[in-house]
Amino acid sequence: MFDELFNNLQSFIGSKIQEVGKELEKRFGVPEAAGSFVLIRRFTPADSTITRGGIRTVGETWEIEAYDDNTQRLISSVDPLRNVILFEVAEPDVQECVFACQFNAKALNTEKPIKVSLGLRKPGQWGAMTTTSWSTGISPTQDFQPYEVRAHFKKEADAAKVQISVQFESSGILEIRDIELLQAPVKPQS
Repeated sequence: MFDELFNNLQSFIGSKIQEVGKELEKRFGVPEAAGSFVLIRRFTPADSTITRGGIRTVGETWEIEAYDDNTQRLISSVDPLRNVILFEVAEPDVQECVFACQFNAKALNTEKPIKVSLGLRKPGQWGAMTTTSWSTGISPTQDFQPYEVRAHFKKEADAAKVQISVQFESSGILEIRDIELLQAPVKPQS
């Protein structure tokens, strides 16, 4: 009898966790695109990056480095070892859309995946800037692999900037190229 009650409780808790997960995904996830993605911007090494140090171009590739000297970081720090802002563009002139950032990348000499993020940077409370971002992790590989990160944009009173950035959790090198920013309309919710 106790085993049956325990199993029923486990099933109930599991179903509630799934419901909460689906609700969070609906609220904070990226909706489906209603049509094809349209290229907004293709970035080339001729474009200046926002962050300057520790980035060099090799042909058509940006090479971004981060080194951990273990002198400045706290053990419980939630901040990345290094945050590199590659590019920012103005928000589009639409009420709502899905953004996609497509690129080819490889990570070298790193213990943890390197995150490439697509975010929306806007003024928050008391004048501080806030960034909401979606990311994908790049694990160590020897060859370039294609990646995509998607983000959901809704126009608000304060203008936002679309930001492409890289976060390092450990020392390493990210080589990234063929960066494109695309947008598509949002599929209506049913």
